[in-house]
Parts: sequence; structure tokens; C-alpha cells
Amino acid sequence: IGIAAKLFLSFSVYSNGKKILDTSQGAGTLTAINGIRFLSMTWVLLGHSVAFGIGMVGNIGEAFPDYLNRWTFQAISNALISVDSFFVLSGLLVGYLTLRELKKNDGKLNWFLFYFHRFWRLTPPYMLLMMVYVPLFPYLYDGPFWSEKGVEPNQCKDSWYFNLLYVNNFVSNFTQQTCMGWAWYLANDMQFYVISPIFILPLYYSQTIGIVVVMVGILACSITSGVISKTENLPATLFVTNGDNKAMLDYFTDYYVKPYCRIGPYLVGMLTGYFLYKTDCRYRMNKIVNLLGWLIATVLSCLILYGLHDEVNGHPLSTDVSALYNSTHRTVWGVCLSWVIFTCATGNGGFVNTLLSWKAFVPLSRLTYCGYLIHPIIMYLIYQGLRQPYYLTDTALVTNFLSQLVLAYMAAFVLSLTFESPMMGLEKALLRRKKNS
Repeated sequence: IGIAAKLFLSFSVYSNGKKILDTSQGAGTLTAINGIRFLSMTWVLLGHSVAFGIGMVGNIGEAFPDYLNRWTFQAISNALISVDSFFVLSGLLVGYLTLRELKKNDGKLNWFLFYFHRFWRLTPPYMLLMMVYVPLFPYLYDGPFWSEKGVEPNQCKDSWYFNLLYVNNFVSNFTQQTCMGWAWYLANDMQFYVISPIFILPLYYSQTIGIVVVMVGILACSITSGVISKTENLPATLFVTNGDNKAMLDYFTDYYVKPYCRIGPYLVGMLTGYFLYKTDCRYRMNKIVNLLGWLIATVLSCLILYGLHDEVNGHPLSTDVSALYNSTHRTVWGVCLSWVIFTCATGNGGFVNTLLSWKAFVPLSRLTYCGYLIHPIIMYLIYQGLRQPYYLTDTALVTNFLSQLVLAYMAAFVLSLTFESPMMGLEKALLRRKKNS
């Protein structure tokens, strides 16, 4: 098949749809990652579903204290750590796949293609969605809650280039000046990717030096997070800012979106990828060690997830305890998730691996990136299109979440079909031709 035909097929709806919906998994694939990626995305969406709709709740004063007092609701009020799961996955895959590529090519790698692939993979659907969302959103609907000038009328006009350069997490007044505020994650992920060779190359050439370099990075992240939390008097979670704009701005701008406070889970994931690379995903684990590891990971993750119950119910932690939590909980969460991935990848995961490796998760996992990009826009449309405030009940919460999940993935399929998949097809057609010529 010629280059012209390959370029043409890059835009084929049938071919791209078939690739997206394909459930086959090749040999050597870390199959459990598909389930973790999709479930993490549903968790992000669940947290956003509640957070984006709070301003539209008519019985907020009555219902919300009751919800915050429920232990089960802590998975929503503390859903901010769901993003750290993505950092773990990203670091793991970058480390694992790059180390395998280095080994395959005797330590050589085309670093231009290393960076170009990442930029080309993320940017076209991101920028094209922004081009459609910003000018058209004000005209999509109307109503008493509808923003006639759009959700972000001036931010994107004034600061879109920060998004293009993936430095939008360094906009000074983050909550007021950044475009597509949820894209802070993409900026962090790209920044981590850019500096990843600093950690990958030492790991490839020397296990001892490599592990030391990664551990120094993790320690630096923890110390920086703790110092910022202590000096800025930050809470342990955003839910206790109680609508205080300054407290919210400080939490987001100084801590939550900054790469030096978020790289911990990424490096933990990279180290896990290194161990999978060294063991070739073959490691026989003693049953007692395996059981003990699962027990420790479960206890620690539950402490992180549910440990702020008193904090969000009017009994705030001290500044020192909040600083300790902010400096450690994301990295510890990364360690717990890395244990799950490592045991599943090496054949020690049992029924957990069977569940996470379900074939239906494969296409859903492929749509995660586009789903992350578009789901806040879906929520803006739904909530701002309301004719009157809604009452927050268990039924309303569940129906809002499920409907938004389905709509987000339907929209993600269209976005992937029209923007993401064609760009990936073009890259393959052109770069493979260059390699073969």
C-alpha cells in the first residue's frame, strides 16, 4: 500500500473506529493498566460531577453537611487524588517502554521523535477542541444560569498560548486567568515527560545510581510540598476552603498545579516500570509476602482516602499535620497503586488482575484522553442549561454522574475518531516511511 493510500486511510471513519473498538491485547501488554485507567477516569468524572454542580444545588445548606459526614462520600470529597493515579500510569509507561526501546537499540534513541511523538499525540485534539469550545459554547444553549459570554470568556483569548506550550500551570492567577482549567494536568504530564530522560538514562546504565536519582527526586518533591503547605498555611484538602477565594487560589496556584509538588507519583510509577523492565514481568512472589503487600497497600490507601473525614466536618488538622499529609499522601498513593500494577503484571494479582484486564476496558481506555479533555464541557452544558436549581439527593447524584459518564465517552469517541486517530495515523504513515527510506 502506497503512502497516498496510507494518508487517505488515516482519515477513514471505518478504519479508525475499528482500531478504537478493537479489544485484542498483544503479548507483553500490561493489560491491567486498561482497567485502572478507565476506573481512574470514572473517579475523576465523579468528583467533577459533584464539584461542577455545587453552584446549582438548591438545598446545599441542608444536604451537603449530611453528605460530608458520610464515610462513603470521602471518595468524592477526596477525589483529587484520582489524578495521581494517571501520573503513576504515565510515569510507569514512559519508564517501561523507553527502557525497553533503549535495550532494543543498544542504548540509542531518536530523542527528537521521543519528544515529537508526545507533542503530536496530545496537541491536535487539545487545540482543536479549544478552537471549537471557546467561540461556540455561548451559542449552544440558553437559560437563567447560562453564561452568555462563555465559561471562560477572556482567559482563552489572553492565555491560550500557555496551553499550547504546556506551561498553563504557571499562570500567576490560576483560577481566574487560565484557559481550560482542567488542562493543568496535561501541562504537568508534559513537563514530567520532558525531564524524564534525567531519570531514565541513569536507570538504564546503573541500577544504583538510577534508583538514587529517582529517590532524590521523590524526596525533593515531598520536602517542597511540605514547605509550601506549611508556609502558606494550606489545608489538607480543597473542601475546607469553604468558598474562600484566596484560600482556594493559594491551594491551586501554589501547590495543587505545580509540577514540583506533583512529580512524586510519576517517579514512583517510573521506578515500578523499571522493576517490570528488569524482571521482564516475571517475578515469583511468596504467598505470605504477596498477602502482606496487599494488606499494607489496602490499609495505606484507605487511610489516605478516608483519613480526612474529620477535616471536612469542622475539625481541621493543624498546619503541621496538613503539611505532613500534603507532602506524603500523593506519593504513598502512588506506591499503593504501583503495588497493584506490579503484582498484576507479574502474575501475582489473582482475581484483581482478571477484573482489571477485562477486554471491554481496552477501547474505553483508549478514549480516556479525549474523555478527560471534553468531559468538563459536557458538565458545563448540563449544569448551566438548567432552568432551576436541582435538589441534591442520592438519586440525583447517581443519575447526573452516569449520564455525564456516558455522554463524555460518546463525545470522546467522536473527538478521537475525527481528531486524535487521524493525527496518529498521519504520524505513522509519514515517520515509518521516513524510517524505511
